[in-house]
Amino acid sequence: MGRVTVFTITGCPFCIKAKTALKERNIPYVEINLTEHPEKRSDMLSLSNSLTVPQIFFNEKHIGGATETIEFLEKEEYTESRYKKEIKDQPDPTDERLSLPTSKPVNVDSSAPPRGEDDNITIPNSDKQVMSILDITKRLVQSTPSKNLPYYGTTYKNSIKGSDFINHLMKEFSIKDKKDAISFASTLQKRGIVHHVTSEHEIQDTDNLFYRLQPFQTPNVLNSYIKWDIRVDEDYMAIISRLAKMMQSIETRATDKDGNVDLIEVVKDEKYAEFEENVCELQGIDMNSMDDNTKTAFIINVYNLMIKYSRTKYQPRKDSSAQRAGYFTKVLTNIGNELFSFQDLENGILRANALPPYALKTVFQAGDERVRHIVKKVDPRLHFALNCGAKSCPPVKKFSARDIQEELRIVALAFCEQEDNVQIDVEANELHLNMIFKWYRPDFASNISGLPKALLPYLLNDRKESLQTMIDKNVKIKIKFNTYDWSSNISRFVEFNPSLLKANEVSLKNIFTRS
Repeated sequence: MGRVTVFTITGCPFCIKAKTALKERNIPYVEINLTEHPEKRSDMLSLSNSLTVPQIFFNEKHIGGATETIEFLEKEEYTESRYKKEIKDQPDPTDERLSLPTSKPVNVDSSAPPRGEDDNITIPNSDKQVMSILDITKRLVQSTPSKNLPYYGTTYKNSIKGSDFINHLMKEFSIKDKKDAISFASTLQKRGIVHHVTSEHEIQDTDNLFYRLQPFQTPNVLNSYIKWDIRVDEDYMAIISRLAKMMQSIETRATDKDGNVDLIEVVKDEKYAEFEENVCELQGIDMNSMDDNTKTAFIINVYNLMIKYSRTKYQPRKDSSAQRAGYFTKVLTNIGNELFSFQDLENGILRANALPPYALKTVFQAGDERVRHIVKKVDPRLHFALNCGAKSCPPVKKFSARDIQEELRIVALAFCEQEDNVQIDVEANELHLNMIFKWYRPDFASNISGLPKALLPYLLNDRKESLQTMIDKNVKIKIKFNTYDWSSNISRFVEFNPSLLKANEVSLKNIFTRS
């Protein structure tokens, strides 16, 4: 019996679109997931001569990726009866490369290690209820009547008066004695669940002091839902894999049949707060002992994960360069209790503190201790691995210290095989390139005229031969850069605004206002 075979990776929106198109026509298929079975990548490449997913086969006939498959189904008016006649009723594919995997799937446990008794707090009520820091934080975030409170010209966002907070604890947790409530509030402050807005005062039952829950204390730091005070013993790369799997599961539940993600629904997911707590584990990771391969894989994975996470809070408009500039420089991640922007991770660590595009100075200035984390040698292929925004997905989403060189080779080939990124016009002697090659040209070649030769290692077969033919002409190749496509597969989101990153705001009109 014949079959439709779909090569995919987990979380690929283009794979979702292609599979949806097949389902709508009642065409069954078998799926070979390269995330779970990376050993099948070479089979897909040799069969399709392509490194992007999905790749779809009707028996042994290669149809193509998502776009080609959908166009084929629509143009041919492909139906269930036609599938039965042309595919199902035919013999099984004999090509071993289309055989289903027999190995055990690569699996990452998405559950965090047990926290132990130190993670629990006893509530001083009649039931002596015991709750975890996460459960208390979630409950307080949902129930606390926080407000924007002005005081001598400064507005303290998402805050509450000390007296109101004590009363709220009594009501929310059924605490009868106010002294017990004050003692409980003090415990919450010591455990980092609540803070004085300027970290100057202990918790007090007063109207004159304002307090704020930890998730609102540093809104510019993504992974600050809790303060991580537990020793991190788990393998660092395993932590990132686990976190990525958690986020992918949440996003999948908020993804429609066309592969579009509703970020408003992501935040409502029952597992979102658990992810927010778990991702704070990055606060306890020490990068000092990492070699360059480990650090490269680690930072790429962190960057891509935190880009996804940051989108759930605020997403810049695709047509706003000002929003994007603020987004990449002001949204921070806490790694080992040091703060890094996306700019810091890319241009500071991975590019060895090279000058960012259009910038006048490097991100790590003299005296910045974070400079110790930079890699020794810049690998230009990192630009094909960070936050892939291509029209199709490369069959690598997760990078490992052991296989980072091969994984970077694959994503480089996958990126450059797409016409939108590298288009070779031999007759016109022109090379049309993605803007990435202009922004980060120093990583690829010493000057623009050196780009064609620098691209050769990232091309395969006919495309490589075509470019070599152009180079061999020994005449100047015209290089043109395409407009960068900032579009994404997001349907609903909160628009980025720099004010969202501020816990406090100074306003002259409130200068004489006192709460």
